[in-house]
Order: sequence, then structure tokens, then C-alpha cells
Amino acid sequence: MINRDNYLDVKKYVAFLKDVSQNDGRTITTLRPRFKHLMEWADGSRFSAAQRIKPTFPVYLGGLKGADGQPSIGTAHFASCCKTARAFFKWARAEYPRTYKDIDLNWIVSIKPPKARSEQSEVKTREYYKVEEAIQLATCEVDTIMLKRMQAAVAFLFLSGMRIGAFVSMPIKCVDLEAMQVMQLPAMGVNTKNHKAAVTTLLNIPELVEVIINWDAFLRERVPDQILWYVPLTHDLQPADVNPAKERIKTRQDNFRDDLLQLCEIAGVKYKSAHKFRHGHTVWALKRAKDMEQLKAISQNLMHSTVGITDGIYGNLVNDNVHDVIASLAGVEVKNQSDQNAILQAISLLMDQVQKSAKTAEPESAL
Repeated sequence: MINRDNYLDVKKYVAFLKDVSQNDGRTITTLRPRFKHLMEWADGSRFSAAQRIKPTFPVYLGGLKGADGQPSIGTAHFASCCKTARAFFKWARAEYPRTYKDIDLNWIVSIKPPKARSEQSEVKTREYYKVEEAIQLATCEVDTIMLKRMQAAVAFLFLSGMRIGAFVSMPIKCVDLEAMQVMQLPAMGVNTKNHKAAVTTLLNIPELVEVIINWDAFLRERVPDQILWYVPLTHDLQPADVNPAKERIKTRQDNFRDDLLQLCEIAGVKYKSAHKFRHGHTVWALKRAKDMEQLKAISQNLMHSTVGITDGIYGNLVNDNVHDVIASLAGVEVKNQSDQNAILQAISLLMDQVQKSAKTAEPESAL
């Protein structure tokens, strides 16, 4: 049984996030299953008495099991549920101090996964489309305009690193292939995350660039440039000269999956979500970055606020590459893992490089 007052408080908090914090609808949608867990945990008890509810919220989440007896929520969702609960109780305590007077700040801070279920307790395997897979998808033989459109989309997503929501809402006029730039501007109708605006640059991978150049030329010969680059099709599968309604554009990414799945089957490539092209774009670029300037450029091109965000999400390279990368940074060829002298030499050289980098970065960090 869900307590009605708890439900009403959650509704007020969601309204606060939407109207005051200006979170978009997609962000609000991700919160719903988290609040469902929180309200089911409290059952008939009032949130204002949450400190007295046993078991605690993290223990309750840890006890949720699937039909196979395994935990029913993953480590990432576990952490997200706790984060949302902390944010809710902080808001409730500030908004309704008399009602939530018994909620202690130290208790709020304690709402976190146990170490055994934290995100650090698992080795993350980052799934992404490799450049070879993107090329295979974009260049395999297809016989319909719908699949040719998807091939162009695959190439563009990998080269741009765009989020799918921004891509499917991008007009043709936002694409400048002569400059290899994309104008991700909400003012021009592009649905970017948090309504950020930026002019980003495409990677230069010839096999994929050729695909998007051909598709771009095909479109510009047939429809005006205010039409979406991921062009809507008519009933007879021809490019339409009218864009879908705004509400329809926001849901186009849901239909994107079916066409991508079909193309993956034809190309013999394992299906992964459209967002994995963004991951592939980033991994391809990061592996080629040689200095902080290049890393900053990659981060800015992803429309991240700081390099730290980029490093936090994509910092863990594929495990097979870690040893080679560390060895190459030090300029030492470690032929044998047990060669202690070589390893110590590598560590020494790495420390020298870190110290030099820190000295170089001091004036910049002071700005």
C-alpha cells in the first residue's frame, strides 16, 4: 500500500524539478521507477518518519530479487535510486521543515548502496560500435531508401557523436559538410540535452564521410533545407517535404531502433542501441588523443561541460588496451610482466611526466 501523502509529496517534488529546476520530460521519466521503489519501501508509513522505517531503503533495494533469485536491479540503478532519494529528502526537509523536522541530514547522506553493491564493485564493460562495425553497417548492400537512410544515420552518428534525440530533430540546414561542422542549436529545432547549443565537428573517417556526403546531396536535390536530415518518408517511401509535428519528432527515436535492428541483421553486426555510436565515436577519438588540448577538444565536441565528465564516463578504456597504453606512455617496452626493473623504470618515467604536466597546468588552473 502506498501512502497517499507520500505520493502527493513526490508529485510536488516532480513539479518542482519540472517548473523550477527546468528538467526536461526525458529526465523526469527516468525518475518514475526510482520513486516507485521509494514509495513501495515506505509502504503505509509517512516519509516524514522514514528514519524509523526498517529495513532502511538501501537494504530494501538490496533485498529485491528476480524470479531466478538474483538481484533484480543493477548497480547503476541502485545508485540512481539512492541519489534520487537523497535529493528528494533534502528538498522535502527544506520545503516543509515542520513536517520533515525528524529527518536528519546525516541520515540523508547515509542513503547509499553498500560497498558490495556499489558501481565500483563491478568491472564495467563499455559496449560500443567499433569503427569497423560502423563502416560495415554504412556500406553493406541494401535495396530500400529506408535502409539507405539508416546507413546515412549510422555514419553520421559515429562521425558526430550526437545523441539520438538531437540527431533525429536536426534540419538539413544545420549540416555544413564543407566545414565538416554540425550546428546543434535548439533555436533551429535541434533537441539537445539540457538545451545546450554548440557547433560541433565531424570526425574525418573517409569511408563514413563518403556515405553522408552522398545522402546529403540526395536530400538537397529533393527537399528544402528546413526538412530533417533524418528525413521523414511518404507512404510511397520518398523524402517528404513536410516535417512531422514537434511531438512526433520527439518520439522518432523510438522507431529508430527497428530500422537499425534490421540493418544490423543484414550487415551481420551485433545490435547495440543508437547511443553506442556516441560511445564508439568517443573511444575512437580518445585513443588518438596525444595531449590535454586534444582531450579538451574531444570533450567540448561531445558538449560536455568539463573534461572531468568525459573522463568519468569514457575514462576506462577497453581492458585489453590498458597495459599497452601505459607502457607506451613511458616509452618502455615491457616484454615480460615479471620484469621488475622494466616496470619500475616505467613507473619512474610516468611520474616524471605527471610532474611536468602538473607544472604546465598550474597557470591554467589559476585562471
